[in-house]
Amino acid sequence: MIKELKLAGLPFAIGLLLLAAAVIACQPDPAPTATPPPTSTPAPVVVAPTAVPTETLEPTATLIPPTNTPIPTLEPTATPVPPTETPTPEPTATPVPPTPTPEPVATATPEPEPEAEADYALPFDPSVLRGTLANGLTYYVKKNQEPLNRAQLSLIVKAGSVHEEEEQRGLAHFVEHMAFNGTERFEKQEIVDYLESIGSSFGADLNAYTTFDHTAYFFEIPTDETETIETALQILSDWAYAISFDPEEVELERDVILEEWRLGQGFNSRIQDDLYGLIFGESLYAERLPIGLTEIIENAPVERLRDYYERWYRPDLMAIVAVGDFETEILAEKIKQHFAPPPEGEAAQERAVVTSPTDRPAFEIPAHDDPRVKIFTDPESPGTQFNLIRKVVPKSVEGLDSFHRSIAGQLVNMMIDARLFERGQTADPPYLWAGEIGGQFVEATDTAGFAAWMQLGGTERGLNAVLEEIQRVRQHGFTEGELAREKINLLSQIENNYKQREQTESAQLSQQYSDHFLSGGVVLGIEKVWELYQEALPQITLSDVDELASVWTRPDNTILLVVRPEASGDKPDEELAAALLSQLENADTIQIDPYEDTFDDVPLLAEIPTPGSITEEETIESIDAQKWTLSNGITVIAKQTDFKDDEVVFTAFSPGGHSLVEDVDHVSASHAAQLVG
Repeated sequence: MIKELKLAGLPFAIGLLLLAAAVIACQPDPAPTATPPPTSTPAPVVVAPTAVPTETLEPTATLIPPTNTPIPTLEPTATPVPPTETPTPEPTATPVPPTPTPEPVATATPEPEPEAEADYALPFDPSVLRGTLANGLTYYVKKNQEPLNRAQLSLIVKAGSVHEEEEQRGLAHFVEHMAFNGTERFEKQEIVDYLESIGSSFGADLNAYTTFDHTAYFFEIPTDETETIETALQILSDWAYAISFDPEEVELERDVILEEWRLGQGFNSRIQDDLYGLIFGESLYAERLPIGLTEIIENAPVERLRDYYERWYRPDLMAIVAVGDFETEILAEKIKQHFAPPPEGEAAQERAVVTSPTDRPAFEIPAHDDPRVKIFTDPESPGTQFNLIRKVVPKSVEGLDSFHRSIAGQLVNMMIDARLFERGQTADPPYLWAGEIGGQFVEATDTAGFAAWMQLGGTERGLNAVLEEIQRVRQHGFTEGELAREKINLLSQIENNYKQREQTESAQLSQQYSDHFLSGGVVLGIEKVWELYQEALPQITLSDVDELASVWTRPDNTILLVVRPEASGDKPDEELAAALLSQLENADTIQIDPYEDTFDDVPLLAEIPTPGSITEEETIESIDAQKWTLSNGITVIAKQTDFKDDEVVFTAFSPGGHSLVEDVDHVSASHAAQLVG
């Protein structure tokens, strides 16, 4: 499977399509066929989530809107040493008004600058058992009972398509496929057959993906039998050290991968070529898309696959992540047994031994001083959108100072998003949607910027509106009212995560530890995160957030990609590109009034309605729920659950729908619920 680059938190197509291009994953049909890149629905080429800059977004190759951008795991990943920490008792989130602090060092979102001389190290989550075997393999083990009696196991390899030689283009992904087609202890389809026999469905619970920089394998298993865990670790060990590369299976898999390539062609691949060309320039990334070249997929000899595998699947470039309902000490010992060579363990394969550290090169993306503008006009584009992206130096949160800066960065993103949303609610808005985007793109670069959807022909007006809001922040900063509101909102989000900590899914925790292995950062545990947010938020001042926002106004390493249909009602490509470049180059000359904070702290309901009554009650025994009939005729079905703490979910519906309206109103009616919501 090829995992695509995650672009920002947009529910739009371009994000989807980029993701598809960069990350390749396996698919369930035929058993392990590769999962074609997610079909993309055009949407902004969103480049990584910005709502939560502390979160590391996997630059997998499928620009998917932030499935992981929930403001909330807020586990900035990092590498500290764990002292013993006691969880914070259940607190109440009552934000304290901002109090001035000494001028901080401005780094963080989006463009990191030099760290302060001392950045107090933060403790690694003490509930996670982690270590490194004598051969260099890293492991993370965490007990978690959501879901109960299940475990999420992963093998992470710090090698992807960018590590291929010219004659290997596409073989990192090919190797990933071959892991499901025979190993030393499991022939052909035995791995998939076994895991499906214990309840893991191929695709959802069992899969793998390849990105530019890394490859990952993962599956979920039941933990109620020791034999199951034993077999699962044998599978991971064989993937790490003993994939067979049976020539017959290699020939069969060529067609599977070629079909995956074919499914990825079209609008997605065309826009991907333009976007990657703008971002990567002449770097090796531009020539190493995970799907590779068809001529190599069709003709590469088996030995070439083995060469890549033996060069990069080495213990010091791999990690085992185990999260689930088991005893951590026992599982850690099992990992040593299956992955360490004697005398530490029982891994007998020659490749389990590392005699010297692996030389893993770092690949740079060339910088550029002037903005780059590209107009992508395509008959399949569903609308007009732009992505204004600035490449920034990657930086992980490692200590207390950088953690505080990352929180300030979150507040910056929330405040600018609120302003853009507000401007989009005017009677004649300059865009249909606009928001801040960014995050980790590939190992060599992060991104920060904005995306917007406009009406046909509205590109210049939409870009001008976004540039005005950027300049408004540069010239006048934010207001105390905005900062106070977003502090409350952010603290509320973290408190909600804290209260629901017992319902955190094992897959979510597994992703955090995988990110830590790949990118560094800090993994604190939600108890410590909650404690630090309560301490940090009152100390963040306007000068802190205003300084961080300055990254948006820098012209270097900036790209603008406009995606539009052929009948756009706009200028020709070259003329429009020249006009937009002029807007970018002259943005600093825009004179804009300060933001007027007209927010009124009014109650949710100005007048409390007269309460009705329950006229009839009934127990629905089959689902253990109550049915109430209200005096106004509404029926309510209520069921108490313990799925999540501190959460009540409401759903309402009424018989009818857009099938009942006149034909002329059908389109409006079909979008009514979304617009009202």
